[in-house]
Amino acid sequence: MSPDTLPLRPAESGLGRTVESPGDRHVPGLTVRDVARRYRVGEDKVRAWIARGELKAINTAAVLCGRPRWVVPADSLAAFERRRAGGPPPKPPPRRRRSTLVDFYPD
Repeated sequence: MSPDTLPLRPAESGLGRTVESPGDRHVPGLTVRDVARRYRVGEDKVRAWIARGELKAINTAAVLCGRPRWVVPADSLAAFERRRAGGPPPKPPPRRRRSTLVDFYPD
């Protein structure tokens, strides 16, 4: 699915939230649960994408040494979708012909 077909703004999707960060500023984006519902995967898989760096997210937890609260901005989600977009299937390798005949009854 392309970023053009799926709504990326929280207001359009109905799933996104505006989360307050420790600096009293609002970070619009999708939570881990929202991203998991969008792609029909588990929340642990989304957290693994964040941990591996495949999906950029912002930790909005009040205490950084505690449990993280990840918010995924819409532009990071669009970049993630572009990187993971599928292309045409690869062509199978050409079949190799036998170059010599096998002599089952040698003289």
